[in-house]
Amino acid sequence: MATESELRREIAGERQQLTEAVESLREELNETAERSKRIGVMVGAAAGTIIVAKKLLRRRHRDD
Repeated sequence: MATESELRREIAGERQQLTEAVESLREELNETAERSKRIGVMVGAAAGTIIVAKKLLRRRHRDD
């Protein structure tokens, strides 16, 4: 059976692994959030471009 000091070392090691895993997960979530923001900006810009293009085409069509 493990001694108290061995158990404490084992628990400390597991606690450190959990801390590192949480830190890694936070970093991944931040990266994912940043990618989502960039995608949102690109989609918004594309939608805006399409709307402007449609309006210009309608105006051009009316002028013909």
